[in-house]
Amino acid sequence: MLSVKKSKLKKVLIVIIIAILLFSAVSFTATKLIYDSVFPRYDCAISDYPIALESTVSSREKVSYPSGENLLSGYLYKSKAQNSKDTLIVLAHGHNACSDDYLWQIHELLELGWSVFAFDATGTCNSQGDSTVGFSQELCDLKSTLDYIESCDRFCYNNIALLGHSCGGYAVCCALAYDYDISAVISVSGINSAMEGIIGASVNYIGPFAYGNYGFLWLYQTMLFGAETVNLRADKILSESDVPVLLIHGQNDEEVPADKYSIISHKDEISGKNTEYFIRSAPYNSGHTNILFSEDGTADDQVIGKINEFLEKNIK
Repeated sequence: MLSVKKSKLKKVLIVIIIAILLFSAVSFTATKLIYDSVFPRYDCAISDYPIALESTVSSREKVSYPSGENLLSGYLYKSKAQNSKDTLIVLAHGHNACSDDYLWQIHELLELGWSVFAFDATGTCNSQGDSTVGFSQELCDLKSTLDYIESCDRFCYNNIALLGHSCGGYAVCCALAYDYDISAVISVSGINSAMEGIIGASVNYIGPFAYGNYGFLWLYQTMLFGAETVNLRADKILSESDVPVLLIHGQNDEEVPADKYSIISHKDEISGKNTEYFIRSAPYNSGHTNILFSEDGTADDQVIGKINEFLEKNIK
């Protein structure tokens, strides 16, 4: 009788194990399919530039350099203003965007004397790659970009500043975890971590069911980038860094809300004394991307002014 009960228990355990394995396999496969659909290749073709930007585009220097197995396209914009600074701003773009989407901001920074190096991340526009891979890829590409700039003797600029938007905002903050000589960082609409960013994107995509796959999302990203990279959090890095950082965020940001997923949502947890905050609440430009633009589509004067003021104060 006892052996019969043991046999039944064994069969039940086998069924439970098989069910768990089947559930895990289906969940992981579904997670991968959904994840990959969030990060397809992004191609943008800007054929006609506004007249005001033609000289900015025509005078830039295009370069190529490796990031993993792919070649990235980078663009060096040298300021020709009379008050040009001995500083190069490295610009990291956001998700579903490319470096050309920030030409108005680049133009204004050049006018103010700041030179800029912008790049298209993996799987974006003029750079190689079948997909954009994930939010952590922006950090990997930024590291490759900084390595390339260092190999070019920093293009003879003594100071390097970082400016990033959205996942680029996360990347420029997390770059402080590595051994780069960075003078200042500006993060606009930045996500706090790759995990928080993908959970936010997944919730927007499939609703609260995304939280049930948290473990699978972490596992898949770890397989792609490694646990050390995936576990990086901007708030913790800023708490340990002495580099001046400016966090800019829109009060009405719906993609990366100011109260969740964003770096700014962890404001109370950031203990670094060199971190400053600028929260935009204007009716028109306090969203995720329009925070950077005025109503006529050019760069927002207040945000550019805030960036310029911050850099002037912290880079001598």
